[in-house]
Amino acid sequence: MKLVRRIKQAAGGRFLRNEAEPQRERRGSNFNSAQRIGLLYLDSDEPYFNKVRNYSKFLKDEFDIKSVICLGYVDEVKKKLPIWQLQKLELNYFSREDLNWHYKPVQNVATFLQEDFDMLIDLSGGNVVPLNYVMKESKARMKVGLKGTRCERYCDFLLNMGEAPSTDKFIEQLNLYLSNPKIK
Repeated sequence: MKLVRRIKQAAGGRFLRNEAEPQRERRGSNFNSAQRIGLLYLDSDEPYFNKVRNYSKFLKDEFDIKSVICLGYVDEVKKKLPIWQLQKLELNYFSREDLNWHYKPVQNVATFLQEDFDMLIDLSGGNVVPLNYVMKESKARMKVGLKGTRCERYCDFLLNMGEAPSTDKFIEQLNLYLSNPKIK
């Protein structure tokens, strides 16, 4: 079964490269000037889910951002969804059942893709094929991710953090760079 998943992910990566990127208005932004931010994440466990939720709240409170919308990918079937993901009011998600055979999300992402984000941030580490589709297809004005990942070709602002940085370090660096009002 693992071999089948690896083949599907490889096919998904290939199909993703061939997808056309949407027309979008590229514009630099920082946390002080952004009004709408999107966060992408891979839901792995409840502490990570809480970390993303707390970061969303931090951005709203600290920088007076009007809207922070989170979209997570849960690599499970809906029958096995963790209980914390069922709180759809706070963070949205899509699961394995919402993907086509080559890992492209086909359900539960359309609303997120239509959002007019000033900034879209990938907190997943940049190598999750379903989230890479969302990142590429988004019309966000500024896309933020990690250098050295599959996602980097779709990003406008990259942080170079070396091999396998922790989410805490990535968030710390995001706050350091993107809270600077001179960055535009």
